[in-house]
Amino acid sequence: MARYEINYLDGNTDTITANNLEPSGGQYIAWNTDGSAAAYIPAANVRSIIKRHEETSS
Repeated sequence: MARYEINYLDGNTDTITANNLEPSGGQYIAWNTDGSAAAYIPAANVRSIIKRHEETSS
């Protein structure tokens, strides 16, 4: 899974761990490996999204 740093217009930051993150209409959806949604992020509030690194499974 990857870690995504979400930077908002108001200066706040969140980190989300998800399999992938993709745009969908007016939002971004973070998806887990099982196909469930990990987060819904309104695109209008986002300044940037940075993919930080991949976690490896042992």
